[in-house]
Amino acid sequence: MVTVIWAPPEMPDERHIVVRVHRDGVPGTSEKGYFHISDKEDRRGSGPFDILLNEVIERAKEQAIDRGLSQVVVVQRD
Repeated sequence: MVTVIWAPPEMPDERHIVVRVHRDGVPGTSEKGYFHISDKEDRRGSGPFDILLNEVIERAKEQAIDRGLSQVVVVQRD
């Protein structure tokens, strides 16, 4: 089972999936995001990897299961 953690005060120590969220559109009408593995480079979700929030969370959960990870952490993009 994968746990989704929203905006934790500190990131977990164990390896996890990070979902980075931001508002898109004018004037910021939809929430979009992308994900990456916590110990890999953050490529900032360019192009087709920047998708609607509900879909990105589901894909991140699938990746967590595939990689044997137990946490998906959702945070605001810098």
